[in-house]
Amino acid sequence: MENGEELIGEWTLVSWNGEDEDGEAVSHGGDEPTGELVYLPSGRMAVQIQSDGRDEFGSTDRDAGSATERAIAYSTYNAYCGTFSVPEPGKVVHHVELSIHPDQPGMDKEREYELDGDQLTLRTQAIQTESGPATSELRWRRRSGD
Repeated sequence: MENGEELIGEWTLVSWNGEDEDGEAVSHGGDEPTGELVYLPSGRMAVQIQSDGRDEFGSTDRDAGSATERAIAYSTYNAYCGTFSVPEPGKVVHHVELSIHPDQPGMDKEREYELDGDQLTLRTQAIQTESGPATSELRWRRRSGD
């Protein structure tokens, strides 16, 4: 399907790994990151991913936590939404409209994808990490009922 209909649905993150520029394995988000990805028939999409082992603030107030605690929370969470397109088979582009990262709205995030039954693999272009450039491979499982 050229228009991405096969992507429509709700997806749960299974794993998030990658490689650095030397081909060494890189783990993103800790050992057990969690996340949700949604592609809607309207052409909209949203993704949220959190690292494992995030510390709690001890309060649900929006402004809870010290500046350091909030910075750590920000650095262990990724979220954005917008629209998506499938310019060619095996490639999806996320057109970012809103993002937890203030510089990403207006950005296009290209992903190579493979679909195997209820498993979706997205591969990113190299991104800058603490240890240098690295690719990401995100494996998702379609939520039951979709």
